[in-house]
Amino acid sequence: MYRTVAQLDSVTSFLAAWFPQLCTRTQLPESSIQGRPVFALRLRAGAGGNRRGVLFVGGTHARELMNPDALVELAVDLVVSYLNGTDVVYGGRTWTALDVKLILESLDVWIVPCCNPDGRDRVMTVDSMWRKNLHDNPGTACDGVDLNRNADILWGVTNDHTSCSPCHVAFVGSRAFSEPETRNVKHLLDTQPIHSFADVHSYSELVLYPWGHADSQTDNPAERFTNLPTGTCAPIGTPGYREYIPPQDLLRFTTVAQRVVDAIAAVRGRVYTPQKAWVLYATTGTQSDYAYSRHIAHPTLRKTYGFTIETGPVVRSAEDSFHPPDPTLIKRDAKAGLLALAQQTICAFDLIGLRLLKRQTEVDAMRRVRDQLLASTEAGREWITLIERVALPVAPLLFADERLAGRAASLLERAGKVIRDGKSVAGDEDVDLGLALLSELADRVGTKDAQARADLKALGVALERARGMSLTEVLKQLTDRSPLLE
Repeated sequence: MYRTVAQLDSVTSFLAAWFPQLCTRTQLPESSIQGRPVFALRLRAGAGGNRRGVLFVGGTHARELMNPDALVELAVDLVVSYLNGTDVVYGGRTWTALDVKLILESLDVWIVPCCNPDGRDRVMTVDSMWRKNLHDNPGTACDGVDLNRNADILWGVTNDHTSCSPCHVAFVGSRAFSEPETRNVKHLLDTQPIHSFADVHSYSELVLYPWGHADSQTDNPAERFTNLPTGTCAPIGTPGYREYIPPQDLLRFTTVAQRVVDAIAAVRGRVYTPQKAWVLYATTGTQSDYAYSRHIAHPTLRKTYGFTIETGPVVRSAEDSFHPPDPTLIKRDAKAGLLALAQQTICAFDLIGLRLLKRQTEVDAMRRVRDQLLASTEAGREWITLIERVALPVAPLLFADERLAGRAASLLERAGKVIRDGKSVAGDEDVDLGLALLSELADRVGTKDAQARADLKALGVALERARGMSLTEVLKQLTDRSPLLE
């Protein structure tokens, strides 16, 4: 029913050997505690570097058997779709061959099917409910470290679900990243441009996002985990502590989590819940929180949006919840959620700017407007949400049609120059070209996507209103006026 570690490794080995144009298998720097190699599989197609990466990790907790299987099956599905030009269909949710082509030719998709091979082997041969790795904890009769409490984000700050006791099921280890298995995940985050990260767990049908150690707030940047002591083996000592998260980041987490949930629901109607990880229960040292926290603790590092997906429902027993007799449908749900996350990692600006303009200048200018200006107000953040939402159906059109993409690239270049100059106005020619492009995109999207057509219409109204305005005036309108008023 479930693949052994050797069988998982054989799938990734086969993909890399038979389809080297799409798949590269890498042995990660450190073997497991018992000396087993740990592998990562990268999927990518086409030419061009400087891509965003998405990283999916499975098997962190040993007893959650179905997720490593789902990850290698996802890799097979993507390879088959790309090579045969066929759609990926999971129940009621379809990714077209063009969708898959766009994912593989614009992203690096990294998959670590089983980051804890020792634990998986123990579950399949000795103890079906084993959770940790197989670290021998000196001076005790208890083995194992909880790999999802071992990362360097408030490591050793304890609560009901995090412990400094070696015999506890959620033992944090002797220090942050004491375990080779967690250092392997850190290695990928250190060496690859990972934009989105998902640690795939079981169970409860949840899509979790930061923070795990405390409730969040968007008003007080001084309340940051970097100001809290670590390794205390005690709870956070500040009553009512709430961790800061920038409003634009919280918006992205909530928006993307909802789209992951929507994709899963479309498969067969399962209702996953998007929520802050803290709502489930308080945790520290988790891999998904660490992935996101890195750029805060070390500002030179890139920002990575970290999620945890808890696959499958609660059923009659914990054992059947962790590894049900037939996980086929649950794995299909999980794959749909992961494909949705990959799609949400694609940046339309990158797609246009890097593919056609071959440079970052205009893309960086647009990002600065988004992150420093639009993100500063609620109305501006609503415009960001609209633009990211409409990018999903529009990106494949631009990817497949060089002429259409060329027009979009030309407009991006003109907009970038206006932004860099700061004194130019939105001239009639700029506005007319933009309106014509939006009109064609609306026609190409068609009546089947009413939301995209409505979003494109709202962009057109805002663009028409910008005619003759300076950049400062345009941005003031966008930060003051919600797209819901268009």
